[in-house]
Amino acid sequence: MANLKKKKIKKAIDRRTRAIDKDRVANAWRNIFVQAGILK
Repeated sequence: MANLKKKKIKKAIDRRTRAIDKDRVANAWRNIFVQAGILK
């Protein structure tokens, strides 16, 4: 039971970090485009 619980927690954390990473990547691209727009 303990192992199963650990796996579930790990999966939940992985899912959360993946969502956060996606947001971070989107923000990074937005920043790049904004800076490129300013530079042009």
